[in-house]
Amino acid sequence: METQSKRVLLVEDARDIQHIVKATIGELCTLKCVETTAEADIELRNSNYALLLLDVNLPDRDGFEYCRELRSQRMFYDLPIIILTGQSQLDSKVHAFELGADDYITKPFEARELKARVLSKLRRSGKANETSFFAGGFRVDFSVQKIFSIADDEKETALNLTPIEFKLLSHFLQNEGKIFSRQELLDLFWADSMYVSKHTVDTHISSLRKKMGPAGASLRSIFKQGYRFAAGMGPKTKSHFDKQVDL
Repeated sequence: METQSKRVLLVEDARDIQHIVKATIGELCTLKCVETTAEADIELRNSNYALLLLDVNLPDRDGFEYCRELRSQRMFYDLPIIILTGQSQLDSKVHAFELGADDYITKPFEARELKARVLSKLRRSGKANETSFFAGGFRVDFSVQKIFSIADDEKETALNLTPIEFKLLSHFLQNEGKIFSRQELLDLFWADSMYVSKHTVDTHISSLRKKMGPAGASLRSIFKQGYRFAAGMGPKTKSHFDKQVDL
């Protein structure tokens, strides 16, 4: 299996849950189990992990706060994090996503659901192996989590993007010309679409266009389909197959 070489870290102090998770996803990846965030720190700084499964009620600190701390550090900015907890309240789920978690699974969980969600994250991780790439008049630099617009004289200017805007624009630039529906974008970048509306995508796209300057016209709304980035395809050059919808 293509994901078997990828390392997954489980931070969970309950041994029975450790055994269940290992039995469920052990064949998908190389799984390491630790019981505290202190142990997790050592692992994350000394090994390359493709995914973090994080409990909330841990012996040494709150898992939510640990998630917040990881997201504030550049080296863990893109580390996929799945909260794995017994807290089923809606407020807890929303809080986790606000802190930067990619997904939220409630204990007791269905083995098939855990397996499917972990596999989905592992397949997506590591797709962008380049430190940086050029596309559509921009340079995306993953090492510093920035996107630069490139002028005719080759001078670069960093765009003032939020973390989610960086992920959205780098995704469009990597898949230039491809149309993504609002639901696909929600599934990719907001993890659990139950807690956000499709209007969230429109709001972020609108903000992105403004920050991109004139090139924002190339990030286009395709009528009844979604969004795509196509360099040089502003309103004056759109094809007769597309209908521009400015939000």
